[in-house]
Amino acid sequence: MGPIFLIGYRCTGKTTTGKCLADFLNRSFLDTDLVLESTYATTIAQMVAQHGWSYFREKETETLMGLDLENGPIIATGGGIILAEENRHFLKESGVVVYLYATAPVLTDRIRKDENSTERRPDLTSDSLAIETQRMLDVRNPLYQALADISINTEKYAPNDAAFQIKAELDKINDHN
Repeated sequence: MGPIFLIGYRCTGKTTTGKCLADFLNRSFLDTDLVLESTYATTIAQMVAQHGWSYFREKETETLMGLDLENGPIIATGGGIILAEENRHFLKESGVVVYLYATAPVLTDRIRKDENSTERRPDLTSDSLAIETQRMLDVRNPLYQALADISINTEKYAPNDAAFQIKAELDKINDHN
């Protein structure tokens, strides 16, 4: 089986669940945001502040396309990676896509509690966090859903349990192939 891409909004558990899944499946783990920050020696927030969102989105696409997919890594993607059509096509054609999701109020609460959110992740709009989160979900959820081979509600499962659910769904997919 090829790579497994975890998609979803901020704080849906892509990184934490991805690391658990990688352990379960004995695979390597990559986080596109961390690869991008390492490659360009800056945070996403700094990159957006200096160069703007379109520049960041270009670098995000270059990072995704440049990943080593050999040996089927588990890959946590940035929440907005699905905004570019070429990225959606790449994800769908290159591996299994797992959509992690939660409701806007839960995500708003998680984002507020996540120390990485303020320092590394820039605001997406000038709205309040609750309004921004709901508006972004309204735009992105149809894109996430259209790509998903597997969907997991991370309100119902802790990261380890979510990874176990993903593994069970992957086993079903493998049984059908």
